Amino acid sequence: MNGSVDGAWPVPFRFGGRLCLDFVNTVNSRSRPATRDYLPDWAALAGWCRQTALFEADVMARLEKTGLHDGEGATAAHREAVAFREALYGLFKALIDNEAVPGVSLSALNESLRAARDRQVLADAGRRFDWRWDASRLDLAAPVHAVALSASAMLSQDDLGRLKECPGPDGCGWLFFDETRNGSRRWCSMDHCGGAAKARRYAARHAG
Repeated sequence: MNGSVDGAWPVPFRFGGRLCLDFVNTVNSRSRPATRDYLPDWAALAGWCRQTALFEADVMARLEKTGLHDGEGATAAHREAVAFREALYGLFKALIDNEAVPGVSLSALNESLRAARDRQVLADAGRRFDWRWDASRLDLAAPVHAVALSASAMLSQDDLGRLKECPGPDGCGWLFFDETRNGSRRWCSMDHCGGAAKARRYAARHAG
């Protein structure tokens, strides 16, 4: 999804085009000193899961209830989610910059992928089979597992030449997947950073 989201949700914008990129973009911003972390605690992380329709409503209700009654577990799960977010950012940024992928980032992704697959079952979907969550096995780490699957799909199936970042210093540094026909997208959004940069350039040209 690209565009604005209802301000009642934890993250006001989702411009990434891939779930894993939207997850990485829950810090504002990446190219300048961060002014806000949109996922400051487990409750916000759960809200983001609802915002992105990551799991069925009954699953989310159970996870939220667990987080409410297990404060230490929720705190640990949130801390691990933030660490995973930064590991993914390091991995994706290395790809964009044509640098070697940090081994620690790839290891973190593989570890989460193994845990995610352990919580899925192969289900008959009629003339084909789909991987589906075994809801009974989902725990407070479920958001990380779902994001890991999204990252795996993007890394193994998409044209990574279309993985880009909103350029600094005018842009926010958020990551996005360019799905334009000719691969010409430059900004996270023209309404967000592109338009502001254009206005600043216009003002500079007409100063004085």
